[in-house]
Amino acid sequence: MVGSDITRDARGGAPDTGSLLDQALAPLRRRGLVWSLAKNDFRARYTGSLLGATWAFVQPVLTILLYLFIYQVGFRAPPPSGVPFVVWLIVGMAPWFYFVEALSTTTIAFLEYGFLVKKVLFDVAIVPSIKLVASSLVHVAVFGLVVVIVAVSGLPIRGTFLLVPYYFFALYALVAGLGLITAAIAPFFRDAVQIVAVSMQFLFWLTPVMWPISQAPPRFAQILVANPLHYVVDGLRDALLLGRPFWARPLPTLYFWAFVIVVHLIGQAMFKRLRPHLPDVL
Repeated sequence: MVGSDITRDARGGAPDTGSLLDQALAPLRRRGLVWSLAKNDFRARYTGSLLGATWAFVQPVLTILLYLFIYQVGFRAPPPSGVPFVVWLIVGMAPWFYFVEALSTTTIAFLEYGFLVKKVLFDVAIVPSIKLVASSLVHVAVFGLVVVIVAVSGLPIRGTFLLVPYYFFALYALVAGLGLITAAIAPFFRDAVQIVAVSMQFLFWLTPVMWPISQAPPRFAQILVANPLHYVVDGLRDALLLGRPFWARPLPTLYFWAFVIVVHLIGQAMFKRLRPHLPDVL
């Protein structure tokens, strides 16, 4: 099925050149092919394992349990914003898990799909989207599970629960831009994969995911707020735990989407410049 889709795409004569807009819209124009390849990628990750796709949920659950033990039993962290710490933690960890997996897998997209990149007529602009969509398959369910946990935790059910898809889309857009940059660089500079992995360790504490930004010194807090990932994590907590919509924070919202647009422009420009040389280095 996937092979036939690739064949049809090749017959369609996907161009190797074009404007940045054409390049950016390629995944949307070929969404059927992206979806087929993403499902195949997702199945391939767990082929031969006993639990199959269940492993996609095991790591987030075990990580959350570990941090809960550390902060509830060891450090006994007080509940921020007047909500149970476990709920506050779960809401913040969900977007973080998606960000880590999506960016890490998108970074190696061209390295893993080199056989497609070398096809003369295949539109390689869709390759990063394959990994991004494959990562989204599980985490859409994770976000839904988080909403259920908040709903049964005793906190009020608010209309702002409907903003969860907005924050998922915002995170998707952010990773799509960053992932295109790292994916374009990785074939030429293989250390980029390790740099991304190490950067995640620092970014985890700079988002922040595990502690409220109100605990940071004022000057440091301003730096943390500039982190676009903080917009998603904090915004999701606002929507689910405090009933605060994203339009109540107009300046952070404008800053976030301006950042995303700039990152996409940089990524598309880098990819267009490096695209002709990809088959030579893979």
